[in-house]
Amino acid sequence: MLGSARLGPSDPRYDDAVRLGGLLAGQGWTVVTGGYGGLMGAVAAGAVAEGGLTVGLPMTPWQHLTPDASHRELRWSADYAERLAHLLGVRVAVALPGGVGTLSEAAVVWAAAQTEPNTARLVLVGPGWARLLDAAAAELVVDERDLAVPVHVDAVDDVVPAVQRLLAAPPSVVGARG
Repeated sequence: MLGSARLGPSDPRYDDAVRLGGLLAGQGWTVVTGGYGGLMGAVAAGAVAEGGLTVGLPMTPWQHLTPDASHRELRWSADYAERLAHLLGVRVAVALPGGVGTLSEAAVVWAAAQTEPNTARLVLVGPGWARLLDAAAAELVVDERDLAVPVHVDAVDDVVPAVQRLLAAPPSVVGARG
């Protein structure tokens, strides 16, 4: 689960993140986040409230940040490469609204999914990601196959069906290059 650490309970996207955590836990899926607060902590809190397992991926050098207490397990990383390796090890990464960190992690998952059939797949949630995909289509050297790799959904209620479709599809369907 990727998303902003900056958004708190006063933002309506926070409540959506809590609901999403509950929906994911309701499927019996382990919820892995970056380990900190904001939307990551909201998803973890929602998952824990439904009895789900949560794993956070905090960074030891980031001593100015404290992992969110909703994460039942922490897998500490010494550097960004190690953190990204943990992220690429999930089956599906879901990106909620976020900033540059969320964007960079989503881009890494997207790039790996283009070339490595057994890596994480990507679901992008919300209108900001739709606009980003439009900009990528207009400004980057990409084609329809590249743009088909991430699955975009409008709302958190659409995430579980999207993840289920990705898990059921063979890797070549989501953009792996042969």
